[in-house]
Amino acid sequence: MTISLSGFIEFIRTDMEITAIQVPDDSPSIALAYGGAVEWVNQDIASVMPNLYTVAVYNLAASFLVNYGTESVFSELRKTLGLNNFKAGVITGASDNSTSSQRLVPDFFKDLSLADLQMLLDPWGRRYLMIAQQFGSLWGLS
Repeated sequence: MTISLSGFIEFIRTDMEITAIQVPDDSPSIALAYGGAVEWVNQDIASVMPNLYTVAVYNLAASFLVNYGTESVFSELRKTLGLNNFKAGVITGASDNSTSSQRLVPDFFKDLSLADLQMLLDPWGRRYLMIAQQFGSLWGLS
């Protein structure tokens, strides 16, 4: 699989289930999200795993689209997914008078940037991070 803007548009229509009525094919939001993802995703992945590179680019572009797209469908998705709700990090524990709970936070979470934390909030960003993490310190992820 090779990446292309038309391939990303197909991804939007099938994986994201966003119609051409909601967001036309010539929307600047689509081109900007796709272009940003192509620049962001490490191209070395394409040499090792070309199909996974395509999946990484399209999922990161979808995350960018959901987070920054100007069309109303994206505003609704941001509201539904809580993408505009600020979260400073990962909660490690909670308690009240009679109960408490804690989770082990993997070291991976300690090095996440604000952009990475934002990507964790939507399913496409999480898919991208799963791929990026497999390639370790190229991104500062380990």
